[in-house]
Amino acid sequence: MRRKSGESTVSKDGRLGTSTHHRTWVLVFCLWVAFVWGHSLVQGPQSSLESSRVVAVVAPLLNALGITGEAAMSFAVRKTAHFLEYAVLGVLAMPTFLVPAREGRLPRWLGPLVVILVPMADETIQRFVPGRESSPRDVLIDLCGAAAGTFVAILVTRGRRRAA
Repeated sequence: MRRKSGESTVSKDGRLGTSTHHRTWVLVFCLWVAFVWGHSLVQGPQSSLESSRVVAVVAPLLNALGITGEAAMSFAVRKTAHFLEYAVLGVLAMPTFLVPAREGRLPRWLGPLVVILVPMADETIQRFVPGRESSPRDVLIDLCGAAAGTFVAILVTRGRRRAA
């Protein structure tokens, strides 16, 4: 059964997270966090190999953008990956936290707090993985990605409301 626009994500008894719709979004959000953190557990040499494979595919595009040299291309790919992983997280945060908060079923601060803590934990994980390093710059890139993803989700939601 599809949820209608404006329909609550709570069950008939008023408890958050008991509706199938909201539980699904919470599960998807948690699975995405696990995916991101799983990438953080990849040791340095394997992570570099993954980045090199992506660089090989997107090198023509990077060259067209004026990004040349293996180190610069690898840097661009790695930081873009950070941004995009967290843009997806930002999109998923909308139905998981922001919609229930608007309905008064979650505190408004909970979603932003979780979205801030996830990249901080991500960088902490990397600190203990051989060949990886932790970076405050990456946390900022992650947060910018999450903000961009949330912004896109808000725009799409508003566009759907206007079309309906």
